[in-house]
Amino acid sequence: MLLGQVVLLFGLVYRATGDGRYFLVHEDEVINFCSAIVFDETTSVRAEGCINENVSSIGQMNWYGPGYSVFYGSLRGIFGDAPYLFVWIHFILAMATLGLVFLLHGNLENRLLMANALAFTWQYSAYIFTYFPESLILCMALLLILLLLKINESNDQGSKLRYILLYSGFVVIFMLFRVTFVFWLVGLVGVSRSLKEGIRLSVWFVVAVVLALVYMKFFTAPPYAGEMQKIDKLFEFSIVEFILKTVWALMRNSGYLLVSGSIEVYFLLAMVLVVAIRWWKTKERLLLATMLVSGTVIAALLAYYSPGPSYFLKQSDALVPLLLAALMFSISPSTLKSSVVLTALIIFIFSYQKIWKDIQDRRDAFARYEENSDLRTSFQEMTSFINEDYPVT
Repeated sequence: MLLGQVVLLFGLVYRATGDGRYFLVHEDEVINFCSAIVFDETTSVRAEGCINENVSSIGQMNWYGPGYSVFYGSLRGIFGDAPYLFVWIHFILAMATLGLVFLLHGNLENRLLMANALAFTWQYSAYIFTYFPESLILCMALLLILLLLKINESNDQGSKLRYILLYSGFVVIFMLFRVTFVFWLVGLVGVSRSLKEGIRLSVWFVVAVVLALVYMKFFTAPPYAGEMQKIDKLFEFSIVEFILKTVWALMRNSGYLLVSGSIEVYFLLAMVLVVAIRWWKTKERLLLATMLVSGTVIAALLAYYSPGPSYFLKQSDALVPLLLAALMFSISPSTLKSSVVLTALIIFIFSYQKIWKDIQDRRDAFARYEENSDLRTSFQEMTSFINEDYPVT
C-alpha cells in the first residue's frame, strides 16, 4: 500500500506541475509565496505585506516570524522562481518524512504500519499540493519524535541528557517556524522517570512558554485573529480577564469543532482519545508524553486560534505522526494498529476528490494569471517611476 501511495502522489505531482501551469489561490499562500520572493531578492525577513499596518517591533516581520521566509526564500534562490517549486519541495519533504519513520527504533512491522497510516492522512497527502508549509512541519515533527523515542528508551543519564538538550534545541529552532512547537517540551515531562526529573522538566517547559510569549511579542506581528488578541492581556497583567476569556473561548470553540462535520478532524480527535485510553490501561510514558503534547496544542488552538476545520487541521498537523508513533510503538493490540491504518486509507479514499479539486483550482489560477498578463505588465512598468536613489519605505 505504501509504495502504491507514493507512486500515486508522484503521479499527481507530475500531473499538477508537469506543464508548469500551477499557481496559488489562498491568501495565506500568497504570504508564504511572496515572503520567499522578498527574502530571495533582498535577504530580508521583513513582511511582504501587513494588516492594519502592523508588523513586528523587531525585524518588521509578519505574524509567522522569519522561518518560512528564510527556508523557502533560500530554496527559491537555489532552484529558481517557478511557481510550482513549492509543490516539489513539499513532495521531497514528504518522502523525507517517510524515510525518518523507518529510522524510528522498533520492529519493521510497526514502522511499516506507521508509514502506511501517515501516508494516507489528509495532513500528509493534501498539503503537498499547496503553498502551505505543512509538509515541512510534518518533517520537523518526525525529527522530534525520533528524539523523544530516544529519550524515552535511554537508560544512560549522560545519553539521555544529550538527547534532551538536542530535543530542546530543535524545539527552539522550530518555534521560528511555528511557535506552538513550544508545547512539545511538555512531552519531556511525560517521559521523565522520577518526580524530581519531572518537576525540573516542568519548570523548563514553563520557562520556554514564557520565552515563546516574549518572542511573539517582539518578533512577530500583533495577532489580527480575534481569539489571539486576548494574549495581550498577559502583558497588561490583566490575569483574571485573560483566564476568563481563555476558558470561554476554549469551551465555545470546542463545541464548534465537535460539530464541524470534518472527518479528518474526527480522526485526529479519535486518535487522541485512543491514546488517552491506552495510557489509562498501560501507564506507558510515551503515551503520557503524547497525551500531554496533544492536549496542550489542541487546547491552545481552541483557546487562541480558530475551530474552523481547515485552520485547525493545518495548525495541529504535527500531532498526526506523534499520535501514530505513540499507537504503533507502544504496547497496543495489533488489531488496533491495523484499524488505524485501515481508517486512514478509507478517509483518504473519500478525501481524494478534495485533493484533486485543490489541484485543479491551482491550475485554473494559473490560467487566470496568464489572462491578466497585461495588467501585471502595467504594474511592473510603474517601477520605472521609482527613484532608486531613495529607499522605498
